[in-house]
Amino acid sequence: MLTRLYLDNFRCFVNFEHRPARRELILGRNGSGKSSFLDALLFLRQFIAKGDVFDDFLVLSQRTRWLNQPQQTCELEAELDGAQYIYHLTIEPWGDPPRPRVYSETVRCNGKPIFEFNTGEVHLYNDRSEHKVTYEFDWHRSALATIIPRKDNQTLSRFKAWLAGLFCFRINPFAMGSRAEGEDLYPKVDLSNIAAWYRHLVQAYPQQNAALLESLRASLDGFTFLQLEPAGENVRLLTAEFSQGQSGGKASKFSFNELSDGQRCLICLYTILHFVLARGSTVVLDEPDNFVSLREIQPWLMAVTDAVESGQGQILLISHHPEFINQWAPRNGVQFLRDGIGPVRVERFHGDPDSPLSPSELVARGWERE
Repeated sequence: MLTRLYLDNFRCFVNFEHRPARRELILGRNGSGKSSFLDALLFLRQFIAKGDVFDDFLVLSQRTRWLNQPQQTCELEAELDGAQYIYHLTIEPWGDPPRPRVYSETVRCNGKPIFEFNTGEVHLYNDRSEHKVTYEFDWHRSALATIIPRKDNQTLSRFKAWLAGLFCFRINPFAMGSRAEGEDLYPKVDLSNIAAWYRHLVQAYPQQNAALLESLRASLDGFTFLQLEPAGENVRLLTAEFSQGQSGGKASKFSFNELSDGQRCLICLYTILHFVLARGSTVVLDEPDNFVSLREIQPWLMAVTDAVESGQGQILLISHHPEFINQWAPRNGVQFLRDGIGPVRVERFHGDPDSPLSPSELVARGWERE
């Protein structure tokens, strides 16, 4: 699980450190840095796990406006199978016009080096932290992204596999389609590729798919089945089947983009629960309650709580929803705070256990820190 994130000179984060719990609700006013926190994790995952180049992220434009500091620093810590991993990345501008490049990229496991990329030179270590190989590499990409699994680098490969399974979501039903022209191994942050991702998931994890369908039948009125139907050469159409009436009348099929915004979002939320969280991954969800009614999202929230408390995965929710605040904030809440447009700091949710007001009401009145 993710145990620490350090950011310096990235948007509103200056010398920022947060140690998230296994189950956490992130609160804060608009502009307090909640979405930027997700974007920072998304950047690290895309850069390291997928190998995207700096130019895809406009990294230099993400530097803190009021700092006169060229370098940006990110550190990510994770606890995996009882071992403590620390990933460090320092980015600097170079050239005219300036382009971002990697000044330093390292991974340590239990305090010992297992990967180093400094000033254009890569140093590889085996699982016993013995130095094995040195070579030059492109400064404008993650050298870690190019390392392939081998018998003698399983420790490093374990970290990369975990990072590839760190998923950040900002669900947008308006961007979703029904066509799957292939299988996507990874979801997009807005789940616009839900059909192609589901096409991969249903083939790779049939048991989780059965659990997904069972949850959807209990949560969506009349829902009976979700399937991919042929719609051309190597093309599938994601459809949902619903029956009429409580006793199961005539069934009707709808393409995924014909469903309501709330139905599409709820299907995505349960897909994340059964295919991602239940397999032990770390999930960050920005405003998962958008478009979904309280009656429908409440069972999902309870199922997420049960999954995490049974030791399956880690989830960080960003939400203003009163029910989320009332249920999670007292024990599992943190607040992102800023003074004006200053840097972000994080505090545990305070509240007042003796107050007659609910946690959400305290937040609404601005009294949660008194």
